[in-house]
Amino acid sequence: MRGFVFTLKPVRRKAQRNFIRGFSDVSSVLRRYGTVIYFTFIFALGTLAGSIYAGRAGESFLQKLDFLFTTNLEERLNQPIFSTFSASFASDFIFLLFVFLCALAPWGALVLFIAPAFKGFGTGLSAGYLFITYGFKGIGFYLLVILGGTFLFSFALIIQCVQSHFLSCKIAKSVFKGADSEYPLPFFLRNFLFRSLYSLVLTAAAAILDMLLWTAFSGMFFK
Repeated sequence: MRGFVFTLKPVRRKAQRNFIRGFSDVSSVLRRYGTVIYFTFIFALGTLAGSIYAGRAGESFLQKLDFLFTTNLEERLNQPIFSTFSASFASDFIFLLFVFLCALAPWGALVLFIAPAFKGFGTGLSAGYLFITYGFKGIGFYLLVILGGTFLFSFALIIQCVQSHFLSCKIAKSVFKGADSEYPLPFFLRNFLFRSLYSLVLTAAAAILDMLLWTAFSGMFFK
């Protein structure tokens, strides 16, 4: 019996060490990627909400959102190729500009979630609208034509949200608590501007990809 008790102690200690190590690993991941996970979750939640709401949205509501999302397919199919690029880039740029401006305000981090939530809502709304209106042909069209540009921009938007959240928090600390780092605020602002340029390039690339996919494959589904 005594040998059995002594055998259990190392096993229990090993289990405790593994639990502590696992908890430490999770905490480390959350500290490093917690903001990315947060904005990705908000985007996914918005996508789910948009796909559910698509069945209830009226025609007038969908037409009002056509500038931001793909909810008027016939009009977009008939527009020139460069108009497709302009419409895609302009709608994405609005989200990017909102996130950029939030970074420059000490309260910006509190409202940043609006951008991925609304973009996710539009993504789900577009997919739901195409499925309800055109069935599986609409889903195939969405996966082949729309998803590529949407995914690329959504990636750029989430990365921009993370960078904007970081800078906004730095500005808030500088305003309310004073400098708390060996690096001055202009250092973080300069880095943010360079990284924002990368997001802008990705947004343009997403619009170009959107234009190319529309031109190459939209005729396979709609003529």
